[in-house]
Amino acid sequence: MNTSVYDYEVAVIGGGPAGIAAAIASARTGASTVLIEPSSFLGGAGTGSLVGPWMTNYFQDRQVIRGIFQDVVDELVAYEGSTGTVKCPYDKPGSTQGTGGYITPFDAEILKFVLNKLVLEAGVKLLLNTYVDEVYAKNGKVEGIGIRSKSSRDIIRAKQYIDATGDGDIAVSAGASYEYGRRQDGLAQPVSSLFKMSYVDLDKFIDYTLEHRDELVWVTYPILPSNLPAHFAKRMVALSGFNRAVAEAKERGELNVGRERLTLFSDYRDGDVLFNATRVNRIDGTNNQELIRAEIDLRQQVMSVVAFARKYLPGFDRASLSSAASRVGVRETRRIIGDYVLTQEDVLHGAKFVDSIAKGCFPVDIHSPHDHTNVWTELDDAYDIPYRCLLPVDVDNLLVAGRCISATHEALASTRVQSHCMAIGQAAGVAAAMAAEQNVATRGINVGQLQERLLAQKAII
Repeated sequence: MNTSVYDYEVAVIGGGPAGIAAAIASARTGASTVLIEPSSFLGGAGTGSLVGPWMTNYFQDRQVIRGIFQDVVDELVAYEGSTGTVKCPYDKPGSTQGTGGYITPFDAEILKFVLNKLVLEAGVKLLLNTYVDEVYAKNGKVEGIGIRSKSSRDIIRAKQYIDATGDGDIAVSAGASYEYGRRQDGLAQPVSSLFKMSYVDLDKFIDYTLEHRDELVWVTYPILPSNLPAHFAKRMVALSGFNRAVAEAKERGELNVGRERLTLFSDYRDGDVLFNATRVNRIDGTNNQELIRAEIDLRQQVMSVVAFARKYLPGFDRASLSSAASRVGVRETRRIIGDYVLTQEDVLHGAKFVDSIAKGCFPVDIHSPHDHTNVWTELDDAYDIPYRCLLPVDVDNLLVAGRCISATHEALASTRVQSHCMAIGQAAGVAAAMAAEQNVATRGINVGQLQERLLAQKAII
């Protein structure tokens, strides 16, 4: 097999939410850009793991994430792949539990098409079905990466690299330092597999939830726009609960699930309901043998919850499983140590930074690494994400984007959601393109100029 060498100004590794935004932003800034993704499609968590709907891009009623995230949403709406972002009202004042106050439902298959479209329109070289199998690094600088597909084994050389792998694979291979899990015991948040059921009698189910609020931990009925297509759902619900029914079914041996309750989101397509209800703890998402174990366990949980829903949830008696995550959803693995480590206090109290490149607004949502519970903490205000969180302390021509940025275990519980990853990715893409254009290290760019360019791309910083 012959090996060829290809040169780009910016190489983005990972085609999830952070990577697609980084690649689009880099190319729009003028850099020759390649995007490398091991799957046959883009979207990462949203497509491969069915993680939806997208959590809030608003703090209270103020939009704080726009830019490429909004471009994706607008394209989805144009192709009837989303309602757009909708508000989620709550019966408990000050609560946004489970959503952050706004959600953006989307169709995973239409999203795959939309992401291809936006990436290619930006002029990005897209390499699907392609793995990075080697990182050539020396003295704190990435000199190239080896890539492999079914038909070729090549080398990519770039001036700047963006690690959007989620796990920080490229950064670690280049010598970057990292943390894993929480400080006290090294445990990371659990993994899950989402799935969708179709042919649900949604009116019957929603009416039941209105009459049995006591069975629910939280519930919200999203406010739908008035101009939606006639065939879209007229009502939606998002909720978490049915704890007693879950506990009793577990006690009888009828239900195998790693949580104490069910969380679900009805879709914008009438009769479809997305479940975020499965969980496996103590899985290292960077260890393939553990991921295999999780995939097997989680699929068993999916089938068990489907049977439970059909038997016990009103309106589900004729429903069936229509789709399930093609790969396990991983909430947390490595967090690369950067020039600044974002903390829980920064997130909770709306910290502001002079080098802010994006804002975060999702509450701190920690799925317990050791039991079946959750801890949800509301924010005082939207917070800034500083550019320094994208800069690994040990590497000069590499930026990290997405859930592997420099943050504590607790801060990651907010920054990890996909809307935030897209905002971070957009900043990384513009920064990398600027560094390549100016032939300087990632720390050598003018952050004020970076902020100006992000604003020009309709980002909010």
